[in-house]
Amino acid sequence: MLIPLADARTTAASVLTAPALRFAADGLHSNFLRETGHMYLGATALPGVKRGGVWHVDQALLDRALQELAAVAAAPGRLVPLGLPWTELNRGCRFDDDWRLAVQGELVDRAARVRRRVPAADLLDAGLDPAVQRLAVKELSRLLGGVREPDGRGPLVVAGVVVMEVVRRRAGVWSIPARWAEVLDRWRAEHVALLARAQRCAGCGAVEDLSGRTVAGRALQNLDWRSSGADGWITQCPACAGGEHRLYGGSMRGVRYTSERRRATRADGYLCVVCGVRQAAVWDHCHEAGHDFVRGPACASCNQDERAQKGIWRTFWNHGLAVRHLLECNGCRTTGGLPPRHLSALAAARLSATARHGRCTAEPSTVLEQLPEGGFLARLHCAAHPNREVRWEETVDAATALEWVADLAIEHS
Repeated sequence: MLIPLADARTTAASVLTAPALRFAADGLHSNFLRETGHMYLGATALPGVKRGGVWHVDQALLDRALQELAAVAAAPGRLVPLGLPWTELNRGCRFDDDWRLAVQGELVDRAARVRRRVPAADLLDAGLDPAVQRLAVKELSRLLGGVREPDGRGPLVVAGVVVMEVVRRRAGVWSIPARWAEVLDRWRAEHVALLARAQRCAGCGAVEDLSGRTVAGRALQNLDWRSSGADGWITQCPACAGGEHRLYGGSMRGVRYTSERRRATRADGYLCVVCGVRQAAVWDHCHEAGHDFVRGPACASCNQDERAQKGIWRTFWNHGLAVRHLLECNGCRTTGGLPPRHLSALAAARLSATARHGRCTAEPSTVLEQLPEGGFLARLHCAAHPNREVRWEETVDAATALEWVADLAIEHS
């Protein structure tokens, strides 16, 4: 039997109440479905099933996962060394990396946030090989050299578990109960296998090759073939996606997002108009006050990136495609402008790409302040001169900003 994801979270919170296991509500979140179509509770993978636009999970699988975690929390076993790979301190850790690397990174971050200086050796495991210890102390001393401010992140969650609550330090060695280590190792093996499956096209079986490929001038990201439609996430190569989904021809131009016509027309029959490689999932629309016009079908990833101003949306000056798409809003096209946050991003990218001081060729960083009369005050900083601070200001009036929008719209028309 399928139950809504919200109900699954409520059930998990009521079952996992032992002090040794605090339920991490963020672990059962639909955002995790993009990678493999699954969420995790311990070593159990819970496939997400979409029904009527709402994500569901299987009740029987959920119950099995909760029973296993409750049993492990009640009898976690003896402490065993974590076996942290202290030689890999300079490598960023993604969610699909070894959970031990994630724990190691969390330990370093916590030490860096402590106001008093933490000796690097105090963080390492006792009995390390002397050669490994020398390298680790050197790198740790660099990482712990400055105090980091809290970044607002929540606790480290792996496989639905607030993992740092089961990590201990005994006799100078970072340790974890043996049954928790076994659960997390099984989780990683399952996750790696599901990731490999998620990189294979459901249509032709091709495996995504990311080497040196770009779309609309930007490098393809991992799992760029993943798209979300009415039935959930699927992997499709551009050829299969293009063969199955229509190209959008502007049929919804001038239609408001709140209209009955929009509600009656599905977006997932089209290719995404932004990336051009994934099945669309939603109708992207303008949120500017008084506009609310549909701009076109967008995949879940591009729609989320637009809200967060990530990916192609952060590089307007290089990708006029984004500007052309934003101007599909009738209100923006009539005024020749963009919503304020997008206009600001365009102006900042334009200045960083073109503004220079003296004969310096380095690209400066740019911070914009909105002026009351329109336009922006730009504060620029060039970091290419370590021995002197180079900062200056430039003003961009409203008319100039609109000219930049028009230039990009014409260039990519």
